Amino acid sequence: MFPGFLVTCGMKRTLILLVLAAMIATSSFVAWGQSKGKGGNLFYVFAEKTVKVDKKKVRYREVMTAPTDTTRPAIVIYLHGGSGAGSDNEQQLRSPGIGQIYNYLTEHAIKAYFLVPQCEDESSWSGYNPPPKRPGRRGPGSGQRPQGVVKCPSYNPCVKALADLYVKEHHADSTRIYIFGASMSGDGVWHIVKDYPNYFAATMAASGAYRGMGVPHLGGTPLLCTKGTREPNYSKYVQLIDDIRLMGGEVNFQPMGGCDHRSAIENAFTSERIAWVLSHQR
Repeated sequence: MFPGFLVTCGMKRTLILLVLAAMIATSSFVAWGQSKGKGGNLFYVFAEKTVKVDKKKVRYREVMTAPTDTTRPAIVIYLHGGSGAGSDNEQQLRSPGIGQIYNYLTEHAIKAYFLVPQCEDESSWSGYNPPPKRPGRRGPGSGQRPQGVVKCPSYNPCVKALADLYVKEHHADSTRIYIFGASMSGDGVWHIVKDYPNYFAATMAASGAYRGMGVPHLGGTPLLCTKGTREPNYSKYVQLIDDIRLMGGEVNFQPMGGCDHRSAIENAFTSERIAWVLSHQR
């Protein structure tokens, strides 16, 4: 404000209301805390879907980008972090990176099914360390993160079955299936590539970890991974990358200098990295 101008509590309330009204009018107010994508609030952009695959009910969000293109659509899958798990089919859209990927697909007119499945409570993508329960989340749980490495049901087979369904019933391009993830879902990306080493065209894992035994065999799947230099076990992560490369794996490792876990995830999904992943075809 101007020097010497006194702002009263009533004036503050008025200013806040005016700012909120302007945000809503320009569609920059995002409900539920999701990233904003081109075209508005992601909660309204992505259709709510439920399908039974692999004998399980899978809740996910779907949007098709560049629908008028005549080419066969690619499949782009985003696996959410630990806070997105549950059964409301909403929470996963708050994950960082979804808006950036959606914007890239729309701005470059890439025809694709963009799918954001929701991992069930008591499960994780990788089969290790289920996410802690949030207050009010459905299902049992103490709200505390498990100590060490704890095994749990893996939800990755449902992700693979969902992609298979889109290839079979929606005629998606099986040579252009991509998967992205961060944090807990970064772990999931590592494991789903290991479990299905020649299935994906390319993948990206932001600040994930591999919790299995030994060095994962990635087959011919290109993997772009990022990690903040201030994240725990950074040096072990670098060693794992070196070991995978010695085995012939294609890893594009991009360390993020000075970043902790949160800042590394928030800044991971740049246009350049997304473009690198989508440039591949199996």
